[in-house]
Amino acid sequence: MSRLLKVPHWLRPLFAWVENTGAKAERLAPLMRQRQVPTAPPSMHTPQTLVHFIGAPGGGGAEAMLRNLVSAMDATRWRTVVIVMDGRAWPEDMEKLRSAGAEVHDLQATGLLRKDTLTRLIRLLRQIRPDVVQTWMHHSDFVAGWCARLAGVKHIVWGIHCREIHRSPGDSDLKMAVFRKLIGLSSQVIPQRIISCSAAALEAHVPLGYPRQAMTWVPNGIDTARFVPDAQARATLRQEWKVPAQAPLIGYIGRFHEMKNLATWLQAAAFLQARRPETHFLLCGGEEWELEECARAALSIMPIRSQVHFIPFRPDPQRVYPTLDIFSLSSRTEACPMTIMEALSCGVACVTTDVGDCALLLEGVGRVVPVKDAEALAKAWEDTLAQPPSPETLRHHAVTRFDIAVAAQGYAQVYQEVLAA
Repeated sequence: MSRLLKVPHWLRPLFAWVENTGAKAERLAPLMRQRQVPTAPPSMHTPQTLVHFIGAPGGGGAEAMLRNLVSAMDATRWRTVVIVMDGRAWPEDMEKLRSAGAEVHDLQATGLLRKDTLTRLIRLLRQIRPDVVQTWMHHSDFVAGWCARLAGVKHIVWGIHCREIHRSPGDSDLKMAVFRKLIGLSSQVIPQRIISCSAAALEAHVPLGYPRQAMTWVPNGIDTARFVPDAQARATLRQEWKVPAQAPLIGYIGRFHEMKNLATWLQAAAFLQARRPETHFLLCGGEEWELEECARAALSIMPIRSQVHFIPFRPDPQRVYPTLDIFSLSSRTEACPMTIMEALSCGVACVTTDVGDCALLLEGVGRVVPVKDAEALAKAWEDTLAQPPSPETLRHHAVTRFDIAVAAQGYAQVYQEVLAA
């Protein structure tokens, strides 16, 4: 196959693996079809085996959603197994998955398209013999989805957790075009169902070839009992950061990724600080080098640099949100950001750009502005500080709409439907 086509170098391991195993797969096809028998109705005493596959256990919203989901699934109904491509950089998150009741396997692989990784994954899936395999995000959907099919798994569910396919540094236009084509075609033959955490992301994937009739919207969910208003944390952390108790504090908590468009966030902060010099600003979640880059950018535009606070990643965001008067996103793209849910659950007002499901999440309780409009963002902050919504209203909005129990019911319903199909 690869000898007849000009194959990009990053796809050659997959093509070589397919070539080397193609004849064997043909011989095994009848046996694989025999293994793909309809699943019997579950016994009251025999949980169904549900396998999740994800690249890493930590680092973003999808990974946090998986941890939340594992803790919320009914253990009498589901035996939950999580397979991670490489969890060595996330020992705490690996332990959280185990503590939530999951059986965790770490492939410790440096890349999904390595022959040894593909072989080990197929072998592991055959050993586990899952009733359902749920994959998380585009590359896991594509690679682990095909591996699950080759392992004889009948019931496969994909997971969409971003509006667009992420482009890593160095990815060429050709690579992205080929991958979009491959994943679009694969979406029509590999998964029985596709769960999207975002209504906007769901519709954005239809032009890629994703079958609309197989797609289901299940919004993310959070542990609303963990994210609560916390007056003590507000007082303690503000004192630690040298933020006056009564000073307005506007913040961002999350990854310092280019899609978060923090340049617009800082420009809006400069506009507002010129009009309301008592205002402080907080950016929390970046690595040290990312914080330094943001600090240099702020230094060149902020009227009062000492009132812009840069905080490294913290494992306790539930204590950081209550310190804020406004939580704000300036993203150029989102799916269904859990940070908005978490802030609302803590009773914190939210302002966001109009991307993904952000407007839907804030319906009736927050402000939404156009993308890359720093002046509009600053004005929305100013208006929110002048007329802040009730913390009780914000928390009620979050608890009734975004609790993880609601999302877990949605996922479980999809799994039950594919098992019954």
